[in-house]
Amino acid sequence: MDMKSEMSLELNQFDLEQCRNEPLFTLPNPVSKWLISNTLKGKEENNITVVYVMTSILLTTIPLAISLFFLEGKLPDIFISFLGLCYVLFNLFVHARSFILAVHYSTHTPIFNRKWKFLNYISTSILCNFFGMPLWTYYAHHIAMHHCENNMSPHDVSSTMPYQRDSKLEHVKYMFRYMLLIWFELPYHLVQQKRHKVAARCVMGALIFFVSIYYLFGLRPISTLFVFILPTVILSFALMEGNWKQHIFVDPDEPENLYRSSYACINTPTNSLNFNDGYHIEHHKNPGMPWHRLPKYFQSQIANYAEQDGFVFTNIGSGQVGKLVLNGQLEELAKHYLNVGQKVRTQEELVDEFRRRLKPIASTIGKRM
Repeated sequence: MDMKSEMSLELNQFDLEQCRNEPLFTLPNPVSKWLISNTLKGKEENNITVVYVMTSILLTTIPLAISLFFLEGKLPDIFISFLGLCYVLFNLFVHARSFILAVHYSTHTPIFNRKWKFLNYISTSILCNFFGMPLWTYYAHHIAMHHCENNMSPHDVSSTMPYQRDSKLEHVKYMFRYMLLIWFELPYHLVQQKRHKVAARCVMGALIFFVSIYYLFGLRPISTLFVFILPTVILSFALMEGNWKQHIFVDPDEPENLYRSSYACINTPTNSLNFNDGYHIEHHKNPGMPWHRLPKYFQSQIANYAEQDGFVFTNIGSGQVGKLVLNGQLEELAKHYLNVGQKVRTQEELVDEFRRRLKPIASTIGKRM
């Protein structure tokens, strides 16, 4: 093993060892041990963190939402609006990121054993509705489309390829397209790919969600606004902003190359908040790999980063990467670049390569790696 690889392994130890910070709180040790032994899949005890996130939401978000609906009409509207605003801020800043990433990984690899598999539906059919993801639509969008197409345009309708990805205007256009058109484009794509059952569930889930919102708005308009409508709008943008930033660098010469259509963020505290989501290349290469194994899997793939000229950033998360790109601070981003054997470049050459991988790419269908 060369010196550069040894250096990267040493730096990466931070992600291997850091404590988990995703849940608001954990459960008593005896309860945790029982859940691990009886409900989780064997040898996957680390997934108790996902259970903690689910439990935190069940014990905070759901009672708060129910209370808001109960109190509307009994207290002045201005006070209900204030409570609704507090609810939204609490849910967005305390739970949203952890829940979305918990659903993300548990959708790829359900965490409960066969006897308790029905518990998977708590997140995918109930809790998701409080975080801008109508029931049954996340699987359709993320698994059946995004991972099957791997950001390749035109079949991945959330692909970042056609956009100038360091442009704030293009960024806004991308998110508004999702907000307005995904409800039509996604089912159409699934039907084209002959995924009729998934398309039907997607449409049915969206209809149930929006009809329910319409009904609830007639009964409790303020509570419905803060519990369902605002989170759906805000988190729809947030979900697409996340996808934009994770696929902000795409090589126009090899857009189908997994190592050139995303990047890795290692050694960053954000990985302890988002189930190691900084290892996005590893996740696309092996979607079924549990989140807690990704840092070690990254280490086994370092030679591929060198060979494929993949981007690795250290001490920075994907949100910060996207922010620096959109603000034109590519020289600052270059300071976080980690060479693990890729082509040797000066800072100026590296920034030029950043710019090359930010250019819009015409729709094409390539072979996956």
